[in-house]
Amino acid sequence: MSNLRYQFIWPVLTSLVAGVALAALGVRVWTSGICFVLCAFVTGTIVQEFARGAAIRKQGTGTDLLTALIGLIGRNKRRYGGYIVHLGIVLIFLGFAGEGFKQEEQLLLRPGQQATVGRFTVRLDSVQVTDDGQKQMVTGHLTLFEGGKEIGKSYPAKWFFRKHEQEPTTEVAIRRGPSEDVYLVMPAFDLKDQTASLHIVINPLVNWIWIGFAVMAMGTGLALLPERAYSFAVAKLPAEAISTTTALLFVLSLLFGGTTLRAQHQVTPGQQTPIVSRSPLERQMQREVICMCGTCGRQLLSECQCSKAGEMRAELAGLVSKGMNRDQIIQYYVAEYGSQEPLAQPIDKGFNRLAWAVPYVMGATGLVLVGVVAMRWSRRGGAADAEPSRSGDAGDPADTALEARLNDELSNLD
Repeated sequence: MSNLRYQFIWPVLTSLVAGVALAALGVRVWTSGICFVLCAFVTGTIVQEFARGAAIRKQGTGTDLLTALIGLIGRNKRRYGGYIVHLGIVLIFLGFAGEGFKQEEQLLLRPGQQATVGRFTVRLDSVQVTDDGQKQMVTGHLTLFEGGKEIGKSYPAKWFFRKHEQEPTTEVAIRRGPSEDVYLVMPAFDLKDQTASLHIVINPLVNWIWIGFAVMAMGTGLALLPERAYSFAVAKLPAEAISTTTALLFVLSLLFGGTTLRAQHQVTPGQQTPIVSRSPLERQMQREVICMCGTCGRQLLSECQCSKAGEMRAELAGLVSKGMNRDQIIQYYVAEYGSQEPLAQPIDKGFNRLAWAVPYVMGATGLVLVGVVAMRWSRRGGAADAEPSRSGDAGDPADTALEARLNDELSNLD
């Protein structure tokens, strides 16, 4: 009974708190409610495993909590990597539970009319026909409101490609969010009356399914990492050395693990110009010159669909038709904008080559620095551990007691 209380008191309390919170929020879909409670129970179990193990290791080694946690994972990668995989599964089932709150409506709207589904209101502004040379596009221009406040524009469409007009593609407009996604589909339309048939779907928590898969992949990766990846946290190191190494690794992870977030730029079909390139040089330059509108996140001309990109593509086509080569076109854009900002890559010449070399030099220097620090302190710690053996001592009683206590604790967690 004492072991049951020790193992289950916090997970049970977590699930009870989640159940009470769900009842207070008015969640009445019992299948989803049960799933939420079970997700809370499993999460409480996993957090308890990490918290207890890290606390024991922190107390015994004198390190900070983060380093103690990394060292704990390093001692048993498969065990704790498996816990992280289980956490990913919890997030996936959290996304599944959102299915109980899915809402969808199919309705017919005229320009200026609006309809409300859940907490979102959709207004049809117009139905427009455009052509980019490859296909004809019939696009519904919609405005999305939440709580009476406009939150964005959406453009569901039907695309009719040349020679495949009888097989149109349906372009779904999606507004993503952490709590739900809004899908807007235009399955039918009437250009004469400017009416559009809209299928509106609100899909709660669906993004947590993909987040769960990412967490599962991270847990699998941790379980497969080699032992040396955890050496700085498993070794017996001075606290100041551990803090320095951990901070250095954190800075490197920010330097190399960050992603460039591109702003999503809505397409305005009525302002498009043909994107089809007419020569290999034009195709190449569309991948080397970026859109200068300032709102599309520095997309290539071959990708961006805004009106400014259309103007620049037309301008590029004119330069190619005049017989300009690649270097002449690059110099034209540098002179027009007064810098190399329109270029997707800096010119690989002279001083600009530093822009190519600096990231690699910084990465190599950081890795060498981390390796030197870790090896230095690991050797110092190993020499300190070996000293009692040379003097005939059987070992540090404190370390022996700590090892026995930690093994007992891990056995209890099993």
